[in-house]
Amino acid sequence: DASIGNGHGLFTYYLVDGLSGVADNIGPPDNKVSYEEIKSYVDKNVPSVAQQRFRKKQDPYFCCTENSNKIISIVDTAYLSNWLKIKRQQNRGGGNSFNGAIRRSTRNFFEADTVLIETYNRFYQAVKDKKISGTASAEDYFSQLNKKFPGNPYTLDAKSTLAVEYINEAQARVDEYLSCNEPSAKQKSANYEAGLRLEKAINILREDDPDFANSLRGRMHLLKTSNSDADRNAAFQNAYAALSIDRNGAYIQNKLALLHLENNRADSALYYAEKASTTAPKWQCALNTLALVRKTTAKQPNKNKPVRKNSFGGVAGGGISQLTPTFAGTRNTNIIAVNPKDIVKADLGIFYQVGIGNSIAIRPTTLVSMEGGELVYDRRFVTGGQIFHDTVKLKNTSVSVALPVIIYLSGKKVAPYISLGPSFNYILSQDATSSELVPVKKSVFLGDAALGVDIPLGKSRLLLSSELKYTQGFNDQKETGTADVSDVLSSLKKRGVTFSIYLRGR
Repeated sequence: DASIGNGHGLFTYYLVDGLSGVADNIGPPDNKVSYEEIKSYVDKNVPSVAQQRFRKKQDPYFCCTENSNKIISIVDTAYLSNWLKIKRQQNRGGGNSFNGAIRRSTRNFFEADTVLIETYNRFYQAVKDKKISGTASAEDYFSQLNKKFPGNPYTLDAKSTLAVEYINEAQARVDEYLSCNEPSAKQKSANYEAGLRLEKAINILREDDPDFANSLRGRMHLLKTSNSDADRNAAFQNAYAALSIDRNGAYIQNKLALLHLENNRADSALYYAEKASTTAPKWQCALNTLALVRKTTAKQPNKNKPVRKNSFGGVAGGGISQLTPTFAGTRNTNIIAVNPKDIVKADLGIFYQVGIGNSIAIRPTTLVSMEGGELVYDRRFVTGGQIFHDTVKLKNTSVSVALPVIIYLSGKKVAPYISLGPSFNYILSQDATSSELVPVKKSVFLGDAALGVDIPLGKSRLLLSSELKYTQGFNDQKETGTADVSDVLSSLKKRGVTFSIYLRGR
């Protein structure tokens, strides 16, 4: 019959088919066909196909069991691949690709073998229809083959064919990218999926041809950068992985320029765009990208970086001021302890901020402050009795000059920072009552440490900074006084916490 080869009978067809390598299916595939394997394969197919296809009875005869383990065929993998290809092209019934009605046989092996052939044929029909992924696709049918018939020559052939389809699809999408067509969101997603499938192909090929498999990795990483809208960090990782494979690849230099432009990194975008146009001076994509980057950076400043211009501004703030006394005590008083108490303070001033690079600035500031503190004295008569309290309020108006250094912790528009620096405080006036009881020195040296954040105010040219600052006095403020409330103090220092709002141009 023509379906089993001109000039051959059914037995000869399956004998040749099995010895070519298809019968290598007992145990792990080893590219060897034993007597037992060819006996099993021919005995599975010939009687069943003879009955189902030709309505004839035909039973092969095998002899003898002592030959079971003998190897009678060494498989030539190239010949096997070509043999399977010819079978697919001929698509003959009755032989290797019988597609008629399947009747349940008492022979379970026939049912299993028929399932293998039918699934294999559906796989190649899906390949022919270019339906590579999804339901009833080449991927789907290969998964079924690999699950039910792992290591079978049909399964291995389908595996290598699927890898080739993955590679062809990936190359078509890379060619589309090289032609400078702007992909839609749907095409970007499809490119990313093609990159994932190319990764599978690389893993399939690596066993037999590692050099060729490695040569595909750059294309795989390029396609996987198409996922930049969903995962920008992964896109950059894939782009730099491709660059590490091909340092002089204009295709990936161009992609990096586009990624950096999307990420508002103008300097990096320009760097890679210029490299791509230098590497491939006649490639229109690289020239288009370079023109786009130059046009974009010329019109728009880098929006992620604040403008570090020198500017004047004003500041207002409030907080808590406290005097920290050291109690010495004397024999000539009934004071037994002294404790500080917080007092509310208020600041108002001006400043001038000077930028030193993109991450450091200095901010000379002049403030007028109303502050001070309260000292609570515990007294008890020498004869004993209850403790009673006296409170002395120290209120003053002072002017201070600060010179903090500002260190920015971010290069973005909203930028947190830390501030450290010295300040000098001069008391302009102290209220009369406290100046008689506890006089203080006019001049004080302090240290300031603050944590703040710069926030641009919309599209205006104003920048607001909110800041929380801690201040600690370095020198003793206490002057010699005549009252016992002064005499019992060995030192008096100043500290405070302030929340301030700075407003300046930018």
